[in-house]
Amino acid sequence: MSAGAWLRWAFISTSIIGGGVLIMRATVPTEEEFYNKLSPELKREMDKIIRQREGSQTMKERLNEAGEKDEIVWGDQLSNRPTGNFGPGGFGGTRRL
Repeated sequence: MSAGAWLRWAFISTSIIGGGVLIMRATVPTEEEFYNKLSPELKREMDKIIRQREGSQTMKERLNEAGEKDEIVWGDQLSNRPTGNFGPGGFGGTRRL
């Protein structure tokens, strides 16, 4: 192929990719714009999901800290609520009626 054909191919490819990027930036809303357009119900649900993610981040931090100290971590130690000696339902977390 000649140099002209390569230049034409490079120009067309760059135009297609650049045009796609420009169209995407013009049409896709930012996270803030998207959040502002949500209904109040969906905003509450989104806030709930964000709080859950923040909670899971603290759980990851607790696990990382325990891993650095070479400790064993049980599931009931990760919850935010205090539990008794054997968990809320008795030994092994089972409920006894």
